[in-house]
Amino acid sequence: MKTTAILFSCLCLVCLRDSLLAKTDLSYTTVNPAVTIPGETELEQNVQEIVNKNGPFISNSFAMGNLTGYPVGESHIGAFPHMQFGLFAGMGGTNMAYFDKGSKASSDGTMPGITPNVALQFGIGLTEKTDLLGKFFLLSDSILDPGLSTDMVTLQKYTILSVGGKFRYQIFGKQTILPFLFNFGGLTFSVGGDVMYGRFELTGDYDADYGNISIDWGAGATDVPLNFSSQYDGTILWGIFALSTQIVAYFEVFGIFQPYTGFGLAANYGYSRIKFNADGDLTTDAAGYPPAYAGKVADMTFLSKNAYTPYYVIPTYIVGLELNLWLMKITAETMANLYNLSDINAQLGVRFQF
Repeated sequence: MKTTAILFSCLCLVCLRDSLLAKTDLSYTTVNPAVTIPGETELEQNVQEIVNKNGPFISNSFAMGNLTGYPVGESHIGAFPHMQFGLFAGMGGTNMAYFDKGSKASSDGTMPGITPNVALQFGIGLTEKTDLLGKFFLLSDSILDPGLSTDMVTLQKYTILSVGGKFRYQIFGKQTILPFLFNFGGLTFSVGGDVMYGRFELTGDYDADYGNISIDWGAGATDVPLNFSSQYDGTILWGIFALSTQIVAYFEVFGIFQPYTGFGLAANYGYSRIKFNADGDLTTDAAGYPPAYAGKVADMTFLSKNAYTPYYVIPTYIVGLELNLWLMKITAETMANLYNLSDINAQLGVRFQF
């Protein structure tokens, strides 16, 4: 038996983000004509609901990744002609509970949203109180194949563009508290803009649990747990622009360690479009299901096309640590979304300042 259904969801606002399009075409062929799925409507709804779970995670990881790019552990790099340049590697991550041992997130059909961002960083001093920082990155599989492959995903093709700038004003300069031991490094206010565009083509394995769905194998309709094990191919396309502001306090410990912390606010405008095609086996481990079918209920395929926008506004908490090795600076920084404290970004930068 073959059934095809099309689901549309209305434009909706969820946690300050929009689902612009949610459409799934689903078809299946049962293992035997005697096996039917009376609960196919509920099954279709569950498929779309799980796809919708992943959409916001992925979209918001783009927003968090876009905010990386300025790992600098000093409140001011100095007046002109002082400058700095280096490299940073960062990522935006959402649904990080996926990696927690025993977490439901690892078996509910959701996947973590992880967006990498690697770029050149540079900066120049303007006045005794101001400086300008920037970042730039352009990379595709035709330039470099990273060989990214895990059980969950294999990256086939990609293109990433990341560019941005930040103007900083030093509200308060350095203040000596305990000479050499501990000093206040300054307080800085900044405004900036960031743009990120990307396209990923992916393949991998996709597993999901659809809960209790009504099926009939000749003994009457029975609610049984259904599982879907499949291989997929997908395309993710996104573009995002952010205007952000931050206020950050800097400190010095022993003249080498420079911790800093602060708060930020980012306003985002953008989109992500996700095309996802999965083909695999629909199975059950329900007691009483005919052993001859070895747990298999149907061959199932679904094609899902969805579009989402990220959080329009993201309040953030920032914490970082810089190791000051004279001209060379090594900086680690992370940022958490204050909406939920589970959307994060992290970055590591190496720069030379003179």
